[in-house]
Amino acid sequence: MKITTHVLLTAGILLTSIGLAGCQMGNSSQSSQSSAPAAASAKSSSEPAKLAEYNGIIKTARSLNQDGQYKASNKALNQIDITDLSEKAYATIKTEYFDLQKSNDQFLLKKNAASSSSAAAKSNNGSSKQAAAPAPTTNNSFSGYGKYTGHYFFYNTNDDRIQSGLNISSDGSVIQNNSDGTTFSGTAYIQPSSQGGILSYDVSSDSNDTKTITANVAIVVTWSNGEKETYYGYTGYDGSTVLTDGQPYDGDLVNEVWQKF
Repeated sequence: MKITTHVLLTAGILLTSIGLAGCQMGNSSQSSQSSAPAAASAKSSSEPAKLAEYNGIIKTARSLNQDGQYKASNKALNQIDITDLSEKAYATIKTEYFDLQKSNDQFLLKKNAASSSSAAAKSNNGSSKQAAAPAPTTNNSFSGYGKYTGHYFFYNTNDDRIQSGLNISSDGSVIQNNSDGTTFSGTAYIQPSSQGGILSYDVSSDSNDTKTITANVAIVVTWSNGEKETYYGYTGYDGSTVLTDGQPYDGDLVNEVWQKF
């Protein structure tokens, strides 16, 4: 009888333990299953809010553009996180963003050219004959390098850096947009390069991690003020097209790295 009692007690304890374990496993499974939809729901619910915010920014930038306040319009556009524009949900925002930016840049460049022409005329001993502003010298060097034309964003932006976006057109014309609404213009010439040991960021890490790369191309930009700057182009670990000037900045950082999207 004692043996029977022990067996029954042991069996009861085992059944109770198994039941409790089953409950715990069930609760854990339900918890993990419910957390995934919750995370997805949180992400999906944040998208409409951001879309509404970006649509408001686009509306403001468009109004400023129509009022002739092109610099202010560009500054408004800089409130949009340019990395979001690579996502399908923001396709319409992306189109309007670049259309407005292009329009602003065209008018700003015309305005700058007119100012330069006027200043040259005034410095010409009061002569009424105005010196024409120098036209950018375009070229067809990018005809075989379409991969390197298009829109880039400034990687790893800091509050003390004004760089925002870079656009290289197929005719070699270059526009750099800055967070303060200003723009820089120039002309680029591309050529093959195999130079190694060039400093850049590991753009796939989304961090300040640096690395050295071997270039595929070298792009020499001549800015409108005559300054020349060389960017080295290559393909990042994540398959994206990247430009770096290879110059150190503030100790352990890189001066300029641009990632195409």
